[in-house]
Amino acid sequence: MSKQQAHIAIVDAVDFYEQWPILRQRAEKLVETQQMTKEDALLLHWMIRMVDMVGPRDIPSDDASDRR
Repeated sequence: MSKQQAHIAIVDAVDFYEQWPILRQRAEKLVETQQMTKEDALLLHWMIRMVDMVGPRDIPSDDASDRR
C-alpha cells in the first residue's frame, strides 16, 4: 500500500489537519480517477465535517469582500 493509499485513521479535527498534506493528495487523486474506496469515503466524510466547522465568523470580512 503506497503512502497515499495508506489506511486512514482520523480521531478528531486536529488529527485531520495534521494529516491534510497526505490526505489532500488522495483527494486530488479521487477527482482525477473518479473511483472511490472505503478509505476514500472516510476521507470525504472528514472533509465534510471540517468544512461544516467553518462559517462566516471564521472568514475575516476583508477576505469575504475580496471574493464577491
